[in-house]
Amino acid sequence: MKHEIKLYGPIDSWWNSAEEIIGAIPKDATEIEMRIHSPGGSVGEGLAMYHALRDHPAHVVTIVDGYAASTASFLMLAGDERRVHRNSLVFVHNPWTYAEGDADSLRKSADNLDVHADAILDIYKQRTGMSEDDLRDMMDETAFFRGVDAKENGFATEIIDNEEAENRIAAMLELSAFAALTKETQMSTKKTRKEIEAEAAVQAQELETAHTEISALTEAHAKAIEDAKAEHESAITAEQDKSTSIQAELDTATASIAEFTAQVDDLTEARDTISAELEEVKTSSAAQATELKEAKAALANPAIADAVLKDTADAPQAALDAEADDAEARAKAKDEAEAPKDIMEEYERMPAGEDRREFWNTNKRAILACANERGE
Repeated sequence: MKHEIKLYGPIDSWWNSAEEIIGAIPKDATEIEMRIHSPGGSVGEGLAMYHALRDHPAHVVTIVDGYAASTASFLMLAGDERRVHRNSLVFVHNPWTYAEGDADSLRKSADNLDVHADAILDIYKQRTGMSEDDLRDMMDETAFFRGVDAKENGFATEIIDNEEAENRIAAMLELSAFAALTKETQMSTKKTRKEIEAEAAVQAQELETAHTEISALTEAHAKAIEDAKAEHESAITAEQDKSTSIQAELDTATASIAEFTAQVDDLTEARDTISAELEEVKTSSAAQATELKEAKAALANPAIADAVLKDTADAPQAALDAEADDAEARAKAKDEAEAPKDIMEEYERMPAGEDRREFWNTNKRAILACANERGE
């Protein structure tokens, strides 16, 4: 399965990122063809693409249609086959960057640039077979060379010799004057070599200026991305603060609900206690009513009534008084021994009725607190 990539434009996280380019390659691709026309860009994005292509099991073919400048000059070397048109242009130079700060910061930036240069030099050396000294000279001189020279220097493995294609490539080059110069270099026999070299030097300077402008634009886009990222992170922080506030309010409401639920449970328990006591009172009242009914029935019988009256009349008054005194003493001792320990017990001992209800309404908080202390 063949997968085609058109890498036209700057190489950075905004235009042609490693994630965008490499992420689109199918896992089952058996051949990858990358067509390149790029002024270069981010060294980091280029290294990520280069190594991903080198590690991929597919057969990789790179084709330079127009520029393979700066970062694109080592990205083209990822191909197992590297094809260039006769008048494709490869641009090699030392990496550069913007820097600010004190002297130590600037020295650190320079050291970092040396590390980047060594990484690029290592790729050039591995893939082209050129000597390290020649490559360093080439990078120091900021060298442009055509497709035919790219093959001689080991950057390309094949030249596409197609006049129609060369004309299309010349049209793709953004600087029309340089394209015209390329055609004149191939076809014109009227200009001298010195004239052509002078014009080429002017156009090379214009190309360098264009490259500087493209790099500045790339830097501006990178800053815009960082600003957007900072704004997004600020928005996320604000949302997190809002969420924390809402969670605090929710926790407070949950605590209030729990407290209210506990109060309802206490009142429900008290209601159940009162209901049980009411049932006991109803049962006791029913028993007393039955006894009263039976007593009334007994007294309605003249024989029983006479016997009761006779027994009462015959009993010695002294014995009755003594028995009454004894009963009163026992009752008093019992009352003292069984005096309520707390207000809850006092309430529990009270018979059902108006007094008990009034006692509850007056002392219900103290009664519930006492019940809570008991653990009931």
